[in-house]
This record gives sequence, C-alpha cells and structure tokens, in this order.
Amino acid sequence: MTHTFFFKAFNGKNQWWRYLIMIIAIFLATQLGGFPLAMVASIKAISDGIEINTSTLTDFKLLGIDPNVGLMLLALTFVTGMLAYILLFKSLHQRKVLDSITGRNRFDWNRFFFAAFIWGGFMLISFLVAYFINPDNFVVQFDVTKFIILIFVSVVFIGIQSTFEEVIFRGYFQQGLAMLFKNAWIPVIITSVAFGLMHYANPEVSEFGAAILLPQYILLGMLLAVCVVMDEGLEIAIGVHVANNVLTSLLVTHDSSVLKTAAIFKAKEIDPEYSLYELIITTALFLTIMAYKYKWGTIKKLFIKIKPEIKEQ
Repeated sequence: MTHTFFFKAFNGKNQWWRYLIMIIAIFLATQLGGFPLAMVASIKAISDGIEINTSTLTDFKLLGIDPNVGLMLLALTFVTGMLAYILLFKSLHQRKVLDSITGRNRFDWNRFFFAAFIWGGFMLISFLVAYFINPDNFVVQFDVTKFIILIFVSVVFIGIQSTFEEVIFRGYFQQGLAMLFKNAWIPVIITSVAFGLMHYANPEVSEFGAAILLPQYILLGMLLAVCVVMDEGLEIAIGVHVANNVLTSLLVTHDSSVLKTAAIFKAKEIDPEYSLYELIITTALFLTIMAYKYKWGTIKKLFIKIKPEIKEQ
C-alpha cells in the first residue's frame, strides 16, 4: 500500500520559502485578475452610490452588466491565479506541474469524465426530486441566446475556476502538508477546513448562516480530499468539482447564489438543511461507487506513514 501521488512531491525542492513565494504570487495574480470586475463595480458605485461588498460584486444585475460577462469577469481571478501557478511551479519546485495533479504518468481523462458523469447524475436527480415536490418554487428564465453563451462561459471559465481550486487545495497544499506531517489524514482535514473557510464570504453564507453552510463546504472538501488520497490523483476530484459548478451555473440559480447566471431555472427559496442531508447521502453513495469502480481497498490508506522512497544503489 503506497502513495505514488505524495511520493512525487519528494522528488522536487520543497523548502518553506518556495511555498511562500508561490502563495504570494498566486495572491497577487488573483488580485490582478479581479481588477476588471472591481473597476466595473467602482464605476457603478461612483455613478449610482451603491455600496461595494462581496454580495454586490456578484450581483451583476445591480452592476448593470450581462450575467455572462459578469461570470467571465468573476472567473478571471482564477484564470490569472492558474497561469501564475503553471508558470512558476516548475522553476520553484524543480518538478513538473503534472506531479502536483496526479500520481500517474498522464492525466486520466476517463476518471475525470466518469466522476463528472456520476456526480452530475446525482445533481440532476436531486433537482428533479425538488422540482416535482415543489414545482412552484422554480421559475423558468430560459433565454436561448444567453444560455448558449453561458454553456461556453461555464465550461471554459468555471471549468478553470474549479480546476484551479482543486490543484491548489487538493494538489499543491495537500502534497506539501503530507510531507510536513508524514501522513494523509491531517492534510485531508486541514485542506477541507481551509476550503470551507475560503467560502465564508460567499453571499449564501451571509443569507443562510455559517453554521448550516460551512459544514457543507467542508464536507465537500473532505470528499474531494479523500478521493485524491485513495485514487492517487486529482482526476476524480476535478471531475466532481467541475460538474458541480458547471451544472449549478447552467441549471438553477437564486438571489443569494454566488453564481447569479442566466440558468434555465431560478429558485424562489432555498432549503439549506435539505441541501446538507442531500450532500451527506450523495457523498456516501459517490464514495461507494468510486471505491468499487477503482478498487480502492480499505481506508487504512488514509493513515499509513508517508515518507520518501529509498532508492536502491
């Protein structure tokens, strides 16, 4: 029982200052990517006197911009962050970017698409159940032109955003923490909590409360982190994250959502407690399917010691 994904990290250079430089570079890059949206919001604030905060930055109607344009501007933060990571990783850590994504020799697209298909299927089933239970809660706002553009924007820009978060949290940080703590379970917990806290400023949290929503973000982060450890790569985690965010942007939106898009449906009300129970059930079913499909074995893999391989002379 080995950890090929974590072993790859030992092949490079991993002094603490290298991680510090990367974190600073990514932060500066994301700020640069967020500049266009901030400029639009600032102009609107000056002209209309609106208050600029996290909620108004994602309220494209309030900012007077097309939701598809707004979604692209919002996602630019992650595009520039991803570019910074790709450009700096090899020179900083003296190994390939692929080494921070998978323990395999190449990215396994079959795993990515299978995970996206299964998770997307769960999401569609969940939506259909909610729709048939209370159809009056959903308003059709389908606009064919805007929706076609939204498909492109979601697949490309939301795809990059989701991939960036996985590469940074479940790839870069999880590998680094695994080398620090010499195990996988502590990095799983730390990155999952950090992933949850990263979403603290989302408008959904302000609307429904951190007590009910942060556990959902943390649970999702833990699901993805466990998949990385058990499957030796980010392919499944990226597939789930991309499917989750792209389908959310295309299928249904609501006034408190961070993704206020030209989705097919708009929900009048959201039940966060239902979402929590749904996520718990979906997580259990998904892990069962992945474990069976890819023959993961037991969860003991989460607790074995991680150390560099000793090469025979």
